[in-house]
Amino acid sequence: MNLRFLPGLNNFRGMTRESARRDVAAGLSVAAVALPVGLAYAAMMGVPPVAGLWAAIAGMLGYALFGSSRTLIVGPDTATCTLIAATLTGMALTSPEDRLVGATGIALTVGVGCLIARVLRLGVLANLLSRPVLIGYMAGVAITLAMSQLSGLTGVGLRNTGLVHPFLELSRRLPEIQIPTLCLGLASCVFLVAVKRWRPAWPGPILLVVGACLLSWIFNFPGLGIAVVGEVPAGLPALSLPMRLEGLDGILLGAAGVLVVSFSSGIVTARSFAARTGDHVDPNRELVGFGAANVATGLFQGFVVTGADSRTAVGLVAGGSSPLVSVSAAAALAVVVGLLSAPLYWLPQAVLAAILLLAAASLFDGHAFLRLARISRIELAFGILAAVGVVGFGVLQGVAVSVGATLLYAMYVSGNPRDALLGRLPGESVLGKLHLNPDAKPVPGTVVWLFESSVWFFNADAFRRRAREVIAQAGDAQWFVLDAEAMTQADADAVEALYELKRELDNRNITLLVAGGHGKFRTALERSGLVKKIGREKIFGSPEQAVDAIERWRLAPPDTLG
Repeated sequence: MNLRFLPGLNNFRGMTRESARRDVAAGLSVAAVALPVGLAYAAMMGVPPVAGLWAAIAGMLGYALFGSSRTLIVGPDTATCTLIAATLTGMALTSPEDRLVGATGIALTVGVGCLIARVLRLGVLANLLSRPVLIGYMAGVAITLAMSQLSGLTGVGLRNTGLVHPFLELSRRLPEIQIPTLCLGLASCVFLVAVKRWRPAWPGPILLVVGACLLSWIFNFPGLGIAVVGEVPAGLPALSLPMRLEGLDGILLGAAGVLVVSFSSGIVTARSFAARTGDHVDPNRELVGFGAANVATGLFQGFVVTGADSRTAVGLVAGGSSPLVSVSAAAALAVVVGLLSAPLYWLPQAVLAAILLLAAASLFDGHAFLRLARISRIELAFGILAAVGVVGFGVLQGVAVSVGATLLYAMYVSGNPRDALLGRLPGESVLGKLHLNPDAKPVPGTVVWLFESSVWFFNADAFRRRAREVIAQAGDAQWFVLDAEAMTQADADAVEALYELKRELDNRNITLLVAGGHGKFRTALERSGLVKKIGREKIFGSPEQAVDAIERWRLAPPDTLG
């Protein structure tokens, strides 16, 4: 039975005891990364630090119940948090408490906006994200995520971003590298790789976090110059609706931009990971999932959440395969915030950097780029463009550039469709393309022309140009068969182009026949009067039928053709 009111519960089906054990372990690994990330984003936005953890807990539970992806983890995101921070500053909110009220209001508004967008079925806009863009996005995120861990691994607060500049900055600041921090980070990486290779069933990130906290406490890592997470505020949120009428216009305006940014970022992340795991993501259900997650965070004093690539990657690397990962992570964070925040004071930042670095390495799929290279070099270029854009300009800007490029390419291809002349194949009843079949012969006195697209306003000129070229080469042909089997649509420009084709053929005493065509194309021919102009007896279901009729008509008196 389909769970209509809690659709996310369908993703829990098929679980076994073993898979549930892996999912719980993966959830603990996700929580270990989500905790400091949530604190960092809250501090960046100027709200109470614990709000970042409340947002992660409520968001993951809301998405687990209503989202469509089995593996996506939601949480605070750089792009959305930056935009929210700018919105709150623009509203002249200064105190952490006032900024939290504004942030929760934006989260509630974004959540309701996602649900309205679902009713309007606006998830179809996600179809603009092609597979090369998704592959490039994942590669760009992997590189960006890996580069962002240099500070945590070396103890040097790097200011530059990108692919090359952080290394250049680090080369100039070599004396500042904290050797104990670097050694701990590298040792953590080695530990995680070793566990994954020789003991894949072990929860490597959890063992690493527990062991690192214990060692940090015993040997006083902060005294050795190794940065730790520090104080983690305690306490769980209460259900509330802290919105105020004053400043509502600013919240609505800011939420509109955050909605676009958060859904774009989230659906890219969801589709990218779904492509890696073989799952299917329904964009309209994703709107419901993101909407529920943000309504929950707003009601429990959090801020906007969306698809979190780093935490999703950690969950997948740890073996997670269902929303139980999110539930387990949320439960772990709740326990930590409510009872066990003190031990996390000792968690080294280098350990978190190592966990994220290994997660980033798992995101980069070189084989996917090789497959694109074999299929289409232009699609490989789009994948590389997406990766470079994400690294160089940021996630949303990079995706926007690559999506824009693919749309321009799609318009170019649609505006310049392929076409071909057809002829008889020896021993065959069907027609074949002359340029692909050397044995094919043109039909005597007849031009059979295939235009491999519907005719629209953006390719009508291409249709006219190629038709004139074909007619100019027709010689003493008496018949012109337009193979319209690829045509399913026709607008006003298409009808005018077909009228021009008919007039030009009439001026040359060449008879036009139309073969094929479907649906709205045939309807347009009828309503425009073209069927009557051409002659209903010269409209056929296939080019083969048209050629057979021409061969019969050769034996008929000329006045029978009408």
